[in-house]
Amino acid sequence: MPTTSMQRKIDLYEFLLDFIAHEIRNPLNSIIMFGNLLTEGAYGAVPQNQTEVIGRMLASAYRIEHMTGDFLNLRRVDGGEEMLHREWLDLKTDVVDVTLGDLSAKFPDHAARLGRVRRESRCASTRIFADRQMLLTIYDNLFFNALKYGRPTGKIVWGCSVRGGAWEMFVTNEGQGVKPEALGKVFTKFYRVQDEKLPPQPGTGLGLYNVQRIVRLHKGTIRAASRYGRDFTVRFTLPRPETSPAVGAVRSAALPAARAARAAQKPAAGVKARRPR
Repeated sequence: MPTTSMQRKIDLYEFLLDFIAHEIRNPLNSIIMFGNLLTEGAYGAVPQNQTEVIGRMLASAYRIEHMTGDFLNLRRVDGGEEMLHREWLDLKTDVVDVTLGDLSAKFPDHAARLGRVRRESRCASTRIFADRQMLLTIYDNLFFNALKYGRPTGKIVWGCSVRGGAWEMFVTNEGQGVKPEALGKVFTKFYRVQDEKLPPQPGTGLGLYNVQRIVRLHKGTIRAASRYGRDFTVRFTLPRPETSPAVGAVRSAALPAARAARAAQKPAAGVKARRPR
């Protein structure tokens, strides 16, 4: 039974998440929707200089959307394992390609770089058993971080393999990386890397924390590695089931509400922006 002080903190936390979900995210979605309509000429032709301004506005809106998404994902991952909906997936088709496509649509200035993201050649089979929406959250965070912190000309590589009773996945991006003394903190809640060699980046410090929580909800392991000045890698494992359950075999009573929450968090289709800043 929580104490009065603890209950107040819980109530404040829930109020904050509700405020983000409704008072910020709903009008934000309207800004994104109407910004997209303007760029598509729904209200008449838009001069090139105004199109560029709208693109910068949308880039800022998507940055805020990503941050609010971090908070809403925090609610879900803190909900526990009962929120998982595991199903058989093709990691490349159902998760990686979808994530890269969404990011390319939002940030067309980075579409060419995202198109060069490559799969490690040793990654033969990509069939896994996991919660699809949560894996989308993982890869959205890892690829988005690669865009923010990686070198514009640097490589982004993802891969997977089977090791004993688990799948092992990784994402590597070439860039400044993380100093050795900070590497152990990157999965800490609200932690943000500070490096004088990197320009300041907006964020919540929740992205990699959420990634870690999702992996652990799947009973997996996660670790980060960096060759400072060269690259940064997140590597995680997900356990393989001993048998092959049917698609969607693992469900919970909370699933309908979880699906509704996920649907409410999805951005409007077809919206575009210029670049993350």
